[in-house]
Amino acid sequence: MTSAGGTAVAVPTGFELRTPHDWVDFSVADEASENRVADDVWTRARDGGFTEEQAGQYAEQLRRSVRQARNAGAVHAAGTFQVYEDGALIATVLVSVVTPPATGDIIGALTAVAQPAHADGTWRRVSTAQIPAIGTVGRVHGIQNVSQDGVTMRCAVMHTVVPLPGATNVLVVTGSSPNLAEAEEIFELFATITATLTFSYEGEASALTPPAASPGEVGS
Repeated sequence: MTSAGGTAVAVPTGFELRTPHDWVDFSVADEASENRVADDVWTRARDGGFTEEQAGQYAEQLRRSVRQARNAGAVHAAGTFQVYEDGALIATVLVSVVTPPATGDIIGALTAVAQPAHADGTWRRVSTAQIPAIGTVGRVHGIQNVSQDGVTMRCAVMHTVVPLPGATNVLVVTGSSPNLAEAEEIFELFATITATLTFSYEGEASALTPPAASPGEVGS
């Protein structure tokens, strides 16, 4: 694509997103990846003192998250399941390439999703943010009812909409966690992770994809 001044604008072919050391990358390739994640979470929960029923609930929750990411066409997914004395911390981050609506108002489209019909405690705020290596991006965060495989749960959710240079598509980084009591800390965590986003311009790929494993790879 060329700019208004006739100068060619390079289109990113990849990205890097750094997550904390206790996070893991989720493969979104097939159903086997869901089972691996679920088995790992079940084991961690049992080792952390949770009952089999509780461990099963946590495992199924993460399984649904991975399945949703795969079905939605996410290009990358990462998450964490940590056991503490007062409970478990569950959080996921998905990265997707999205085509904006014809109006180009991707923020408006996001805020229309799961619009609460009643004063049920859900809320959202629309704002802009700065990513050091990229610039100004759009952001929607709040408490939303999230549906996965017919199951609805209330989560702290943050969508960050990142324009792709030289392309009509946008990159959307979505963080989600059911830990509502720690919502403000969760939002800060998602903002910190998203602030590490950078684009890469190597290779001849025609579409943005995660970079190959290397020092400083996605999820490191």
